Amino acid sequence: MDRREFVTAAGSIGLASLLGTGTAAAAAEDGYTREQHRVESFDGVEIPTTLFVPEGGADAAILATHGWGGSKSSVEGYGPLVTDHGYALVAFDQRGFGDSTAEVGLSGPKEVADVSALIDFVREDDRIDNAADGEPRVGMLGASYAGGIQLNAAAVDDRIDALVPVVPWHDLSFSLVPNGVPKLGWTTLLYGAGIAAARGVQNPDQENLQRGVSPRLHEIYAKSMSQNRLPPEGESFLKVRSTVSKADRIDTPALVVQGLPDTLFTPNEGHRIVEALREDGVDSRFVLFNGGHTGTETVEPAEQVEEIESMALSWFDQHLRDGGDSGIAPLTYWDIQNGEFREADGFPPSDADELEASLADIAGEGQSPVINSVAPTSTSHFSPENTDAAPVSVAEFDLAVGDDIELLGTPELSLSVTLVGARAFLFGKLYHVSDGEATLLNNQVAPVAIEGTPGESQTVEFELVGTQRYLESGDTLRLTLASTDAGFTSARAGTGVVVDHAASTLTLPVRGSDGEDGDDGDDGGESDVAVTRANGGSVFAGGSHDRHELTVEGGPTFVRDRVPDGWIVAEADHPHTQTTPPETRENYIEFRGAVTDDDRGYIARAPSGVDQTNVYTFGPVEVSEDGEEWRTVSGTEKQVLLVGSDA
Repeated sequence: MDRREFVTAAGSIGLASLLGTGTAAAAAEDGYTREQHRVESFDGVEIPTTLFVPEGGADAAILATHGWGGSKSSVEGYGPLVTDHGYALVAFDQRGFGDSTAEVGLSGPKEVADVSALIDFVREDDRIDNAADGEPRVGMLGASYAGGIQLNAAAVDDRIDALVPVVPWHDLSFSLVPNGVPKLGWTTLLYGAGIAAARGVQNPDQENLQRGVSPRLHEIYAKSMSQNRLPPEGESFLKVRSTVSKADRIDTPALVVQGLPDTLFTPNEGHRIVEALREDGVDSRFVLFNGGHTGTETVEPAEQVEEIESMALSWFDQHLRDGGDSGIAPLTYWDIQNGEFREADGFPPSDADELEASLADIAGEGQSPVINSVAPTSTSHFSPENTDAAPVSVAEFDLAVGDDIELLGTPELSLSVTLVGARAFLFGKLYHVSDGEATLLNNQVAPVAIEGTPGESQTVEFELVGTQRYLESGDTLRLTLASTDAGFTSARAGTGVVVDHAASTLTLPVRGSDGEDGDDGDDGGESDVAVTRANGGSVFAGGSHDRHELTVEGGPTFVRDRVPDGWIVAEADHPHTQTTPPETRENYIEFRGAVTDDDRGYIARAPSGVDQTNVYTFGPVEVSEDGEEWRTVSGTEKQVLLVGSDA
């Protein structure tokens, strides 16, 4: 399978994939059989299914389905990938789409029951091994609509052992009407696409147009557009089809893949899924990539595909075959500026600081009116050119960046506002301004609806869209508050708000651009300290020794080096202390006392055992002026391959 096909088949590159168009696998290939079935569900509805089984059988099965308005043909490209890895693949049409003749229920109870029927179908296939309890080992894979059904099904059927939802939703109410503001562009597009595709794209007759999707969807869309808000019955309908209402019933490990520029299901949704599962002790990892539902460009994450593919298969191996920990970090994110995957222990990472800035500190004491222009004058995720055309409808706050930092996590706003009318919408977004050019971070914008008594002050708190961005000293981070946005409906019952600077704050999760917290910028002479690393070789057998030598220039300074967990410092040529968790978050060798221009060295003993085979990273080295506040020295990481041995 072509590497690019993996993410394309997942429905995570642009609009074409979202609507379910894709390339099916060839009808006959070496190494597996491909069969067409119609699996009967609980109510007699038949589920069109393509089954791929590797020659010699499979020890587990992967269920895969399509995005909203699509069909199983868009995910049949998974067949060669999955069977080559020893798994069977069940690609199926969700009810109402593809060749199904049923009614679309939006990942409701009937769609969930269909998944259970497919698991029954797998259980009866002698070519696919069952576990000791007689039930099959089952994983699920797919994007968007196919991501949502995974989580809904896992809350009901405990026979599902592993999930890889790509660009799923956490709360459809938030997805489509975030913070009370209808997402006009996406909602209209999805509504139209669902009607056109329901009960077969080739047969959009009047009956299908009216009854192809649940009548509740027609009602919710009409009321949301006419009332400019989500009606209560719409909120209840959407929430019961969302993870937010059932996370405590999901005990299936999930590798959640979300898109940084995804403007339908934003990074916030994937993060909320992961956090909800982790709170209940469910193994869950978070991946952010440069793709998803985007309306302004076709994102082609060619460099990311192989890694995402590898992570998905490793996740299934861990949870379907007990193949040991997958090694996937709590957070893996695509660094768009540098074109590489990076890892962290959370979103935000534990070494990030919360930078809280008063708008008064940014723009001075005073107030900023944000007047409702009704007709959109601000554009974001549905325009290739991001604009804020009318100054009276936009307030801007420029935060000067004094140190090189990384913004990684979800910024938050707390605004003191006074309504001019009975209701207003605000749209918050962040721009990176460098060399005079302003870039809207990932084309994202976060809305909020505000209601109350005109003339009375109130506090409004909401999240901006989670993001990642490097900013250099001298750059500007611009907070923009707009009264309209072309991707959303506009407020109709008010003329806007007045924002009080002194009582309003912007909170940012930041750390140094080298991966440390953002407080170490003003460190005096430390900026002149240089450290180089040398060691011999790069491949070691379990239990052998590895010598590391550090050359320090520009001291005096305190020096410490991060040592991988499991490695023991056997000896060092200078007095030292080795710290281990829980005293610190990492395992270090720390040389005692300030180091002048000098060399330091130590010998680390590798852990033994075949199961310890892995790539281990030493460093980066850290230096400190006082032995308490530490700064990372870039370029001092060293990777070694350990081939574990029980001998």
